[in-house]
Amino acid sequence: MRRILTTIATTLLVIACSDGQSGMTDYPTVDGDKRVEQISRKPFYKTNPESRPPSAELTSEEYRLEFSGWGKDEPRFTLAFPEAKHRRVILEYTMGSEGEGPADYDYTTMLFVKDKSSGEWRELVRAITPFGGMFDAAWEKRFYLDISEYDALLQGDVEFCYYYGGFDATAERAHSFKLRFLLYDGEPQRELLGIVNLYDSYNHGNSGYRGWAYGVEGHDIEAAERLGERTVMLPDEAGEVELRLSITGHGHDMGTFPDKTNYEPQNMAEFVENSYTFRVDGVEQAAEGRIFYSNADNYVQMGTYNYDRANWAPGNPVNVQYWRVLRTSNEALSIDIDLPRFESSFDSPNAEGVAQYIVQADLFIYRR
Repeated sequence: MRRILTTIATTLLVIACSDGQSGMTDYPTVDGDKRVEQISRKPFYKTNPESRPPSAELTSEEYRLEFSGWGKDEPRFTLAFPEAKHRRVILEYTMGSEGEGPADYDYTTMLFVKDKSSGEWRELVRAITPFGGMFDAAWEKRFYLDISEYDALLQGDVEFCYYYGGFDATAERAHSFKLRFLLYDGEPQRELLGIVNLYDSYNHGNSGYRGWAYGVEGHDIEAAERLGERTVMLPDEAGEVELRLSITGHGHDMGTFPDKTNYEPQNMAEFVENSYTFRVDGVEQAAEGRIFYSNADNYVQMGTYNYDRANWAPGNPVNVQYWRVLRTSNEALSIDIDLPRFESSFDSPNAEGVAQYIVQADLFIYRR
C-alpha cells in the first residue's frame, strides 16, 4: 500500500506540567516489528463483571430503532452524570422491542458519545439487532460492556446520538435499545491524557451504510483518506498507548483476492474470514488481527443467526478488539492498518451488496 502521511493533533483531556521530565528516554527496547500487541479483553459480558454494587447509576429511556442514515439527522439525547471520576464504568445495554415484538432483521446500531473537549463523536457501542420475528413483546436481551476508558467524557450533561441502518421497523414491530450506566467509585488505574480518533468511516463513509467499500477501483478502503497512515503528536509525559478498534464486515460481494491462489470468497465481506496488519513508524508488524467471529454459542432466533461472520453476530454487540502500541521514543507515532488486496465485483462504492467494512478506531494515551 502506498504511504501518504496524515497528521492528527492530539485532543488532550488532561494537561499537566511535565515536571522537567521532557525528553525522558526510559522507553522499552523492542524489536521494530513487535511494537503492537493484542490485549486479551472481552468485548462484552452476558452478566455484570462487577460483583459490588455501583456507587451511582443512571438509566435512559427506551429508544425505538428506525432508519437514520444517508444524511438524516441521527436522534440525540442527553443524560446528566455526576461530576466525579470513577474507577470503572459498566454499560448495561438492553436490546428490546416495541409493539408486538422486535423487527425481523439483523441491522447495525451505533451509539456515540460527544467529546465536549473536541466536539467529536466517539463510538461507545456497536451492536447488531437479532432476527426478531420469533420473539414477542416481552423479549429483551441484556449485555454488559466495560467502557471505563471513556469515564472522562461521562461528566455532567453528556450528549449521545445513535444510528440505525435498518428498514425493518413497522407500525406493529420494531427493535429498541435502552441504556443503564453503572458507575463504580475509585481513582482510575491510569491517568488518561487524551483520545485521538484515528479512523472514522461513520462520518467519512462511501458505501451509504457508514462503511468503506473494499476493493472498488478508485474508491477503495486503503486510500489515504480512509485507512491510510496517521501520525499522532504525543506529549512528552505520554506513556502507554492503546487502540480500541471496531471493524465489522458487510455485503455479499463475489470479488477476488488476487494474491491468494485458488481462493474464491463467497459473500464478501459478511461471511468471509479476513485479517488486518499494522505498520508502526513505517515498519510492518508481526501482529495480525482477525476479522471473524464464531457464532457457535449464539442464542436461537430466526434466520442465519448461527453462521460465523466478520466480527459480529446477530443480536449481539460486535467483537471490539484492543491493541497496545509500544513507544520506543519521544517522537511522533505513526500507525497504518492494512487489509489484503481485494478486487470487488462492483464498480460503485454504494452498489447493493458491495463488500465494505465499518471502521471506528480510537487511540487512548495514558500518562507514564
